[in-house]
Amino acid sequence: MEKNNRQNINSYIIEDEGIAIDIMLDSFSQQCIPIIYLESFESDNKMQNNIDFIKSHQVELHHIINNEITAYITQVYKQDGGKVLSQISLIKIYLLPEKDEYGFMFAWSGDSEHGIGVKLKNLSMIKIGYAETAFL
Repeated sequence: MEKNNRQNINSYIIEDEGIAIDIMLDSFSQQCIPIIYLESFESDNKMQNNIDFIKSHQVELHHIINNEITAYITQVYKQDGGKVLSQISLIKIYLLPEKDEYGFMFAWSGDSEHGIGVKLKNLSMIKIGYAETAFL
């Protein structure tokens, strides 16, 4: 993870994309993951509520996202999506300006140039595609 143009403010970090905080999501990784509140440079109740939702629903989100990524890789790349899940790692989560929408950005060695992006509203999949799908 690049840490260019970051400025520490307590536990929050100001990035070019918005305010961010690193959190642990054991269902996804044993490393801290940055959550970026896109286009916002102050934390507020919406940010905290979104983070609380993601933390409390991480097992369900992990299951939903893994199923979608498996199907996506099988369909688009003609590979066994279930076998490549171990090659995928969550690198960022975006809290989008739209109510209850989140973007998950993944690195994948099978397409290191494009990665994989997943956009959700609550626990429902909106879109999956290249990494930028997570924040567009």
